[in-house]
Amino acid sequence: MARKKKNSETVVQKVDLSRKKVKEFDIDTNLKVAYKTGKIIIGKNQVLKYLRQKSFKMIILSNNCPWELEMELNHFNTLSKNKVYIHRYKGSSWDLGLACAKPYVISVLGVIDYGDSQLSTLITK
Repeated sequence: MARKKKNSETVVQKVDLSRKKVKEFDIDTNLKVAYKTGKIIIGKNQVLKYLRQKSFKMIILSNNCPWELEMELNHFNTLSKNKVYIHRYKGSSWDLGLACAKPYVISVLGVIDYGDSQLSTLITK
């Protein structure tokens, strides 16, 4: 509460807390942070090669990812012991490339280490 003195009277003003903005999760900035501080593999061939050997913490697919690639990733995911969370990015492959600060299209990327980002919160949503 804020108090003001007005002509020797004390006036109490209530602060309206209902107008506070709720901070939403921004995946674009978290992807940039994960790319800079963590470890991310970009591209279909590299992701499939790494997925055959080891497991990712998360795989992110663009909205216009080829259907065959998505089915192949789901197939490898079912065969592996550790299930990988596959997140569908809201934008196109061009938008996913720009989110990673790359001037080309990215249809799939695999996250090995989150770094300082908060991408792990996508798994709980």
